[in-house]
Amino acid sequence: MENQERNVKVMLNKMRLLHQENGKWGTAALYHSVISAIDGFMGCRDIYFDDITPSWLKSFENYLLSTGKSWNTVSTYMRILRASYNQAVILNITPFKPYIFNKVYLGVVADRGNALEASEMGELVKMSMSKSSILTPKQLISLKYFVLMFMLKGLPYVDIAYLKKRELKDDIISYRRRKTGRHLITKLDEPAMKLMQDLISQDNTSPYLFPILHHPDGSEEAYKEYQASLKQLNSHLQTIGKRLDLSHKLSSYTARHTWATMAFLCNVNPAVISQSMGHSSIKVTETYLKPFQQEIINEANRQVMNYVMK
Repeated sequence: MENQERNVKVMLNKMRLLHQENGKWGTAALYHSVISAIDGFMGCRDIYFDDITPSWLKSFENYLLSTGKSWNTVSTYMRILRASYNQAVILNITPFKPYIFNKVYLGVVADRGNALEASEMGELVKMSMSKSSILTPKQLISLKYFVLMFMLKGLPYVDIAYLKKRELKDDIISYRRRKTGRHLITKLDEPAMKLMQDLISQDNTSPYLFPILHHPDGSEEAYKEYQASLKQLNSHLQTIGKRLDLSHKLSSYTARHTWATMAFLCNVNPAVISQSMGHSSIKVTETYLKPFQQEIINEANRQVMNYVMK
């Protein structure tokens, strides 16, 4: 068998190109990042599937952490490597080695710091609807998108960006999640409708509900537009968070995490939260809520102790 077929980076690049062909530009970009990380680790030397061992994977994990990658990013890279390895096994390029990825992290770290306090979220909602603002016009628009994402059950910014005008009927949005493909229906209340009217595209020729994208859905140009818009949004949100001295860093992800947390603290069943957010499984939702589940358990214990100590 030719060395090129056994080359890990060659397989990763083939899978990257396949995702590009399917219009999955974000996933393709992740594969490119993994290839770059391997080059950094190996000094641009080739790595073959025969060389992939538990010790090599552990060393690569330590390298990624040393470059400042978070545990969640490390996990993403490892899962991409595992997908490449599994594909090589299917194609009989390399023999199956059981438990090869057992010593590296493949999970998702739950981070309570991604959620705002209820009072902070309330302050942001009021600020987004105020006629007078301490924010610049562009910052105010970013804040309106942030609050709208929260009001739409933590709708991710990528779904906001790709929403079509035809998916809004009166006060109902019916759409599919970009990530999971799950069909979701959301009824907009009056505040959400007001925010939407402030942000909605005025271009009658555009199929998009909001003026974020201008190129066809599925194109690389649209993906690049989305990435640039997301970067600007997060920059504005970070500035707003610092200006208001919020307890945690503000980003597009904060709206989604805060909605899930507030729903959980309002005793909404995790299964309902999962369905509302369009998660692929309740396990994903439980990752969001894990730090708060422990807090509720601790509070229950305090209540028991207070009761018996009366």
